[in-house]
Formats: sequence, C-alpha cells, structure tokens
Amino acid sequence: MQPPETITDGVVVLRQFREGDRSAVLETMGDPLVQRWLNMPREPVDRDFDSLLRLIRASRESGDRHDYAVTERDVDVPVGSVIASRRHRENYEVAYLAGAAGRGRGVMSRAVRLLCGYLLDEGIGRLELRTHPENEPSQRLARRCGFRREGTERSSIWLHGKRADALVWSLLPGDRR
Repeated sequence: MQPPETITDGVVVLRQFREGDRSAVLETMGDPLVQRWLNMPREPVDRDFDSLLRLIRASRESGDRHDYAVTERDVDVPVGSVIASRRHRENYEVAYLAGAAGRGRGVMSRAVRLLCGYLLDEGIGRLELRTHPENEPSQRLARRCGFRREGTERSSIWLHGKRADALVWSLLPGDRR
C-alpha cells in the first residue's frame, strides 16, 4: 500500500512533512503535554527535526510507516501528526499527537478518522492503537473515532526509560465510526 501524499476532508488536510515545518514541529516536540506522554527530546533542536525527517522519508520508502502532518485547509501549519505503522499480519497501528494549537477543537479527531477511513477503505482488516492507562485525553479521542478498548498489555511500551502498561484499542471495517 502506498498512501497518497495528501488526504483531506475539505477541513483538515493530512500532508507530508517538509522543511518549512521545522519551527512548528520543534515547538510541538517541546510541548509539555506531548513530552508527558511521548519520548521526545527535553529541549528539541534542529538535529531532532532533521532526524525525524530522515525517519519519515525512509519509513515511507519502505512502506513500513506513513507520517502525516495535520493542518487545516486555510492554515498550512502543522498542529499535530497522525501515523500509520504496518504491523504483523498486515494490521496497522495508528498513533497521533497534537501541539497546543491542535487540541480541543476536534481537529485531531477529524485527522484520525480521515486516516483510519483511508486505511479501511484500502482493505486493511484491523487498526490498533495504544494509549497509556493514565492518558485520558488520548483515550477519549480513541473512543470518539470508534476504537474499542480490548485490554491491557502489561509492560509493553517504553516511556521515559521505563516499561509501562498500554491499553490496546482496535477498529475493524465493520465497526461504527
């Protein structure tokens, strides 16, 4: 599967990251809430953005991972990101993050629905996502997008150098979205 460069619903635009996104991405990496739930550099610098762009490009070429900047139709500045990573048995794991400008307005819910809709329309049979048990905002977003909580994976993720549990969520083609 080779997803398109851009996916949109007319309000939210998912597009490829580019060099001009540097300041917005570094700001999001440094956001306290993003840093609380994700392994981000404490004080992001240019080389962190450069490393991210290299990872995004290599992963897209291999087909293992597809990263999209989340923007709005009239404002082409990233407010977050959605990611689809290929997993075993041709399942995909969806991940997302939002800086302060992308929270509380429904933008990320639209972005996740848009990405999931594309993947399911392409014939993907199962989408998964994982949330930290204490990350309530992420769990609410998963529910809004139609994901169902399946259970807890004990000590399955690394967060800030320590193992942590993860809640596993799934979305199947027949699920209500």
